[in-house]
Amino acid sequence: MLIGRFRRTSAVLMASAIILSMAASCDSVPEQPELTSTVVTSVSPSAEQTGASDSNIPDKVVTTGIDVIDLEDNTKQINVYVDDRKIEGTIYLPEGTGPFPVCFFAQGLGAPSYAYLDIAEEMAANGIAAVLIDFEADEGEYSYITEAGDLMAMFDGVTSLPYIYCHDTFFWGHSFGGLVVAYAGCEYYSYFPEKLKGLILLEPSFDFSDDIYGKMPDFGGKVMIFAGKAQGSIGGGSPDKLENAKKAFQNADIRYFEGEDHYFHGPERVAMIQASIDFIRNNMEKN
Repeated sequence: MLIGRFRRTSAVLMASAIILSMAASCDSVPEQPELTSTVVTSVSPSAEQTGASDSNIPDKVVTTGIDVIDLEDNTKQINVYVDDRKIEGTIYLPEGTGPFPVCFFAQGLGAPSYAYLDIAEEMAANGIAAVLIDFEADEGEYSYITEAGDLMAMFDGVTSLPYIYCHDTFFWGHSFGGLVVAYAGCEYYSYFPEKLKGLILLEPSFDFSDDIYGKMPDFGGKVMIFAGKAQGSIGGGSPDKLENAKKAFQNADIRYFEGEDHYFHGPERVAMIQASIDFIRNNMEKN
């Protein structure tokens, strides 16, 4: 795993345990937070505490703990816990002390998180913290619902960190990951409307879900859909699926890239990355 190549032998530096809620971490912005490793517990209130009782609203994902492990430069390993489950990821931080806007990634079906390393590093170079998550199959199968829950657990933990400005949070997903972030954004938006600003969907594979279009009106933030037009792309082969999503979301746009297929490994990948950064910058609360 890529993380293993970077880990220092004395990586885990235990700072004093701190008890934070997501609300508390967002309401007060530290003047000069230190980028040190910490352990955070009880980072957000439960759904019962927030009064979320509507049976149609999914339970809010509560992270019960988080480990932050220094790697090299401004890179840290992030382990969040939901009871006895551990979800692993890596956060790439910009230079400085923050607090920074943050973008969480969800990759294509079965793809490694480091396949999107170039995008994460470019975001960090442009002042945006980027979080790659190591989603794992459940008994050999991937579920967008399970991955959405893991994404929200990582969201819950990372947005409690003092160098993250959680009111400027974005999700970025490719292919199956596009469905994951669309589902997460729609299902959990009611809990975090003041924090989750937008979704970036690259060639999203909506076919894995029967009801995702019906959920799209529930997301109140901005949505940007990127699609290729070359052979093998959803934008070239089934643009109606993307156009239907544009209509279903409250506020969505589509941008097509003529020379790209489903994987965006062609000449316009750089332009797509820059467009992702521009979308985040243009929709941040803190400019």
